[in-house]
Amino acid sequence: SLRVADTETPAAFKVSGRGELHLSILIETMRRQGYEFAVTKPQVIYREVDGVTCEPIERLVCDVPTDYSGTVIDKISRRKGVLQSMQGQDRMRLEFLIPSRGLFGYRSEFLTDTRGEGIMSSVFEDYEPVKGEIPTRPVGSLVAWETGESTSYALFNLQDRGELFIEPGVKVYNGMIIGQSSRPGDIDVNVCKKKHMTNS
Repeated sequence: SLRVADTETPAAFKVSGRGELHLSILIETMRRQGYEFAVTKPQVIYREVDGVTCEPIERLVCDVPTDYSGTVIDKISRRKGVLQSMQGQDRMRLEFLIPSRGLFGYRSEFLTDTRGEGIMSSVFEDYEPVKGEIPTRPVGSLVAWETGESTSYALFNLQDRGELFIEPGVKVYNGMIIGQSSRPGDIDVNVCKKKHMTNS
């Protein structure tokens, strides 16, 4: 179920698996074994059916507290999910049909939106015509623009820019993502900046 294929460059490979979890296990295993590598955004495998480009659709079941059901329905609708059924009182069981690519990166967002109380699972349903463009994340990244060691002074001044992923004393390199911006688009930042000493 895991396939590795060559690409146009000998430094890159195309890896096909059964989904986000399958590939993340491979990535984490390689990372623990000391490999250094870059991973691109995952893509689904499209299929031609009667001359029409189709994409995989999954049946998604979410079990969430009633207070958070509206947020979950809204978020999944933006990802081209279609609500099939809704049952329950204190907790709601929501069933959707959603493109597989609509679930990329959604699990952590789902846990945040349900305060960790939501449960979601999905299974492949069928191939259907491509549902159109799915909006990407509305925030950007904070990217280090120099190589060095992060300082408390620099990180303190960057707190208003978004959520930081690193602490003081971390070795960083040019192009390293060190946080999530609170606004769309990536921002280059200096995390190695030191406070200038003065005589005053």
